[in-house]
Amino acid sequence: MFPLHVRSYYSLMRGTMSPAEICARAKRYGYKSVALTDRDNLYGTWAFLAACRREGIRPIIGSEISEPGTDRIVTCLVRNRTGYSHLCNLLTRRHTEKNFSLEKALAQFSDGLFVLSRDQQILRFLQEKGANPVADLGPRPTEKAAVLRKWAQQKRIRAVATHDCGIAEQEDIALYVLLRAIDRNISISEALEAEKCTVVNSFAAPDVYSARFAIWPETLRESYRLAGECLFDGPDFGLVMPPWKGSESAAHTLRQWAYRGAEKRYGTDLTEVVVDRLEHELAVIESMGFSSYFLVVRNIVHRPRKDGSRRKRRICGRGSGAASLVAYCLEITNVCPIKYNLYFERFLNPGRIDPPDIDIDFAWDERDEVLHEVLNDHQGHAAMVCNHIFFKPRMAIRETAKAYGMPGYEISRITKKLPWFSRGADLLEQMGNMPTLRGENLSGPWPEIIRVAAKIIGIPRYISVHPGGVIITPQPISNYVPVEYAPKGVPIIQWEKDGAEDAGLVKIDLLGNRSLGVIRDCIAGVRAHGVIFRERGWVPEDDEPTRKTVGRGATMGCFYIESPAMRLLQQKAGDGDYEQLVIQSSIIRPAANEFVREYVRRLHGGEWQPLHYELKDVLDETFGLMVYQEDVSRVAVHLAGFSHARADGLRKIMSKKDKEHKLADYRQEFFAGCSARDIGEREVEAIWAMMMSFDGYSFCKPHSASYARVSFQAAYLKTYFPAEFMAAVISNEGGYYSTFAYVSEVKRCGVTILPPDVNLSGRKWKGKNRRIRVGLRAVHGVSEKLIERICSNREQGGNYKDPADFFQRTQPSEDEARQLIHCGALDSLQHKANRTVLLWELARFRRLTASGKKAPLFRIQLPPAPDLAEPAPEEMLRREYQALGFLCSVHPVVLFRKRVGTMVISRNFKSHVGKRIRFLGWLLTGKLVSTKTGEAMEFLTFEDEYGLVEATFFPRVYRRYANILRSGKPYVLDGLVESDFGAVTLTVDRVDALEKVR
Repeated sequence: MFPLHVRSYYSLMRGTMSPAEICARAKRYGYKSVALTDRDNLYGTWAFLAACRREGIRPIIGSEISEPGTDRIVTCLVRNRTGYSHLCNLLTRRHTEKNFSLEKALAQFSDGLFVLSRDQQILRFLQEKGANPVADLGPRPTEKAAVLRKWAQQKRIRAVATHDCGIAEQEDIALYVLLRAIDRNISISEALEAEKCTVVNSFAAPDVYSARFAIWPETLRESYRLAGECLFDGPDFGLVMPPWKGSESAAHTLRQWAYRGAEKRYGTDLTEVVVDRLEHELAVIESMGFSSYFLVVRNIVHRPRKDGSRRKRRICGRGSGAASLVAYCLEITNVCPIKYNLYFERFLNPGRIDPPDIDIDFAWDERDEVLHEVLNDHQGHAAMVCNHIFFKPRMAIRETAKAYGMPGYEISRITKKLPWFSRGADLLEQMGNMPTLRGENLSGPWPEIIRVAAKIIGIPRYISVHPGGVIITPQPISNYVPVEYAPKGVPIIQWEKDGAEDAGLVKIDLLGNRSLGVIRDCIAGVRAHGVIFRERGWVPEDDEPTRKTVGRGATMGCFYIESPAMRLLQQKAGDGDYEQLVIQSSIIRPAANEFVREYVRRLHGGEWQPLHYELKDVLDETFGLMVYQEDVSRVAVHLAGFSHARADGLRKIMSKKDKEHKLADYRQEFFAGCSARDIGEREVEAIWAMMMSFDGYSFCKPHSASYARVSFQAAYLKTYFPAEFMAAVISNEGGYYSTFAYVSEVKRCGVTILPPDVNLSGRKWKGKNRRIRVGLRAVHGVSEKLIERICSNREQGGNYKDPADFFQRTQPSEDEARQLIHCGALDSLQHKANRTVLLWELARFRRLTASGKKAPLFRIQLPPAPDLAEPAPEEMLRREYQALGFLCSVHPVVLFRKRVGTMVISRNFKSHVGKRIRFLGWLLTGKLVSTKTGEAMEFLTFEDEYGLVEATFFPRVYRRYANILRSGKPYVLDGLVESDFGAVTLTVDRVDALEKVR
């Protein structure tokens, strides 16, 4: 017999085996074929097909389909292409129809499928419809199975023995019960009670079934024949392009639009270089059948209005698609590929077998509108890609602890101190050695919880929506892949991005970008103040003051170049050059730390030799270093003789989750190719090591160029319009840093921060003439509804005249009113701005109106307030900080200076290079990293009122102090001031939390 009914862990929280484990076990037991039949989904299809190829197992595609609200369930096995399409439609209906009926759905979509069931009514119904029903006797010849077998024989319906399993061994039942407890949000004991009637079967060997079914041997033979009739071995659509429905052919229309756009970009007299490049790209695009893809993306970016005009949105077209001149002329991208030497072949070439990929960023608060338009315009033919969310260590520990009955506060106390874990290492041992957990008591049930939690790491928990991937298909999308609805209501396919790509479904990434919202709002604010700002012809990367801003690393708020690592790199480079910024945006990837300093050394004139003489001209633009994704491909071609398609495959596999198997093959091929060219093994090892620095995420040059341009636009606006720019940064909810940090940066820019005011503040922050008014949304505990009432009542009835007028017209709750008073938003309504008096007036108003739910129609007059003392200055600042999370007038560290004595301030660090100092700083953010030996260390950003300080905590110091470090608190740091290519940092050797300072 063959395993015709096996669930993997993609039967979410109902299975414990991965598809790879199923196939490995099938091979070990001698099975030649196996059917994956996960509950109500095809999530694991591509992982299953890959595992079958590795193990030499013939795959059978299938799925269990349940009827909600009943215990009715069938198992569908795909016989042919028609059956596959019907299975996708069955599953789609199962997830999208409110009153889904198995019988009604199977009546329409059973052709091409074997439908296995134990329900006689369903089997009889299918037989009457001329379908292929099969009686599923399960893994044991029970009494119920005997009745079903006899009935099937009478009705001449095939009957088979099946595995019907979801665990590997019987010992895995405890793990299965844990998953059920987590899934149902109950304790393990409750799950045991709930599942006590459930029979959980394990994946057994053929001889086990031969022995069990010796009394019914025909059922084993029938399962063998059934498997042999399932000839479909996986989806094979080719490339599925989004359809073009214009009156003329896609290729003709694309040519017209491309040349029209070229004249707009370059003028009517196009140069030979532009024409030749356009013709080359158009020929490749047409020959590969990709014309419709470009047109559909262009229509998404510049969606036609009802009057035929096109809507202009602020976008950033990025990814490898930014290397296309056609995309640039269609205004899908904004970086000229000719000017910056971007290679079209990185994006599209005749040897490339996977789909093209154009990523489009929209302003973050416009992205949902764009997605809604796309899904509506292509209803039934479009859906978003899903993400498969797997248990990671922190989630596994938290959910397991809940199932063990641990209280929430105890779980949070531990899990919030878990920064990261090393792959493959023992979980309990790692936690025992974590500096952040030093002093924590992990006795009692915690060791057992952690050991059990380790077993579910890597198991899928649920699916979510991909950040922006959209699939558009010519036929209904449910013919290709099952579709369901995400909790937010959007349709999603059941495969994540790699599975969609393997299937040939072309993904369009429509993503949200906060910096585009910042740039949009800043320019709108500048124009609203009467400044003429023309974007056509705006080339911020050529502006010298902007270059100086970038070169100083004064780029907080400036998109991709605001992180501590990027700001330090800008300071080390020192020139603010756009083309160098393109390199720096890519070389800063996590696995390339050792190459960053070497890049800076070479940038400043340090001597260097190419990795190999044949690469002298290949990597000369990047000083002999591999920086971009395409460098991996180019090196493989030039040194190891790879074809361009094979080299591109090597580049792609480095970002995949399951790269280990394929990467070993590529390594062997690369070393063999280099050896054939007489390149020494040590030299090849060094080159391969640099290639491996692209493990995880990395950028191609077109992507970096696109990001660098948005970063330069932001830096330009910050240079010339700091108030408007920083107001836009904070109103768009910032980027890398907290609002607190951006407020400090505002002050360092010489901009005055004005507190919120119920007569002057809007919902968002507003900047003008080096002054920023805090927006009402910044006040903690004040609802959106109250903010709406404050603004609308002010617009309709004029400014608020006094506190009573404000309270009566807006009706805040007591807590909301107190927060507005504490932050200073009502100071202008009382001539002395005495917040004690304002609190008295609030209390008096509430007493006067306590008798009725609504305020009286006549205007309430409050009696004169008694002579009350103002709050002490420190108390007033403390309340303001609680209400806003920052202080408008001063930095909080100022309040602690008297307690700590003389300290070196940040702006004097350069004069203390090479010296040990003490520094009082406020912790903003940190980045935890691992050394080559696997030890934890951290880079932390502190600030005082004068500037930022980047501090390094090497492993020994990190181990000692990690458990006391919390962002949003002041610390005294002792350490050595160091300088590297002009970038000054502090290497810390001692930390005192402020309350412990001597």
